[in-house]
Amino acid sequence: MRKTLLTFLALAALPAPVPAAQNYESHQAIRDAALAHARKLAAQFPGKIKVSTSPLDRRLRLPACDRPLQAYNSPNGLRPGRGVVGVRCEGSHPWKLYVGVQIATLQPVVVLARPVARNQLLQAADLKTEWRDTSRLHRAYYTRDDLPALRGMKARRALPAGQVLNPTLLGLRQLVWRGARVEILARHGALQVRMAGKALQNGSRGQRIRVRNLSSGREISGEVIASGVIQVSP
Repeated sequence: MRKTLLTFLALAALPAPVPAAQNYESHQAIRDAALAHARKLAAQFPGKIKVSTSPLDRRLRLPACDRPLQAYNSPNGLRPGRGVVGVRCEGSHPWKLYVGVQIATLQPVVVLARPVARNQLLQAADLKTEWRDTSRLHRAYYTRDDLPALRGMKARRALPAGQVLNPTLLGLRQLVWRGARVEILARHGALQVRMAGKALQNGSRGQRIRVRNLSSGREISGEVIASGVIQVSP
């Protein structure tokens, strides 16, 4: 009994064995390598950049690398949104894998400050800018520089407050109606000639429509530049 007890005490005095997990590469080190690489590439994207990495599978066990980890681009490169970055070990036990990354590009975009009804003309009080992750916006969007041009446009349908505006949601305000009398403006340098006409099409600012000169009866096309005013080339 005494011999058994001495043997037990001797074994207890020995240092504890090194956990096997220490022979594996740290998941955090792998993610840090991918994160640093993604941040470097993301510096070229517009807006405020926020980069994060996805957790690795807990079951993943890769040999600890005896050389610095290397990060590299995937064949598809890296763009705003979701992507991957490669990380590899070129040590005595080489390996490589892809780490998921998310790149958010935060920019101020135009949104509705309050709900609007279908066909409602937008006013300055209806519009504001908010910071949004543009990598998640699947359509074109407007920025602060577009605010003046958006005033006077109309909503194609009822829209809620906070809606990010894009060209599919808005239409131009109609300035000319088919069959209405219009003013035809012809400019040649400093010289301006104004004539009475009749619109043959509806039109919004910037659109080219057909009109009839009421004096000559001739049909011509011109650009809508204001309510009831069509500018034609001389």
